[in-house]
Amino acid sequence: MSTRIKISRDACGNWSVSGESVLSVSGLPSLSSGLDYARNACNAAPATIEMFVGGMYIVAHQERGWPKQLVVSETGRTNRVSPRPNPRTASVCSRLAAWIREVTHPVRGGASGCAGLG
Repeated sequence: MSTRIKISRDACGNWSVSGESVLSVSGLPSLSSGLDYARNACNAAPATIEMFVGGMYIVAHQERGWPKQLVVSETGRTNRVSPRPNPRTASVCSRLAAWIREVTHPVRGGASGCAGLG
């Protein structure tokens, strides 16, 4: 049986992790840090991970040891994707990657109502 873990982003851009066998935590700075916390909290046991990213619902399953890399840091990227791909010529994957990057790393500015932003 696998553990069910939920990772979501709040309006202020912080990430939270909750689940049946992990201690809930909030205020994490990135999706990567949320996944790292979840992996450590359940000792990399098999898990079904539900991620809520900018209105998109993503489900991933990890086997024991969490062998799949679900996100890549900007510094770890080998093939760069244009920040704003041309929707007429860009592949679905590059448009999705750009959208996820925009949602997980929003441009800060303006009145957001979140402490520390703006």
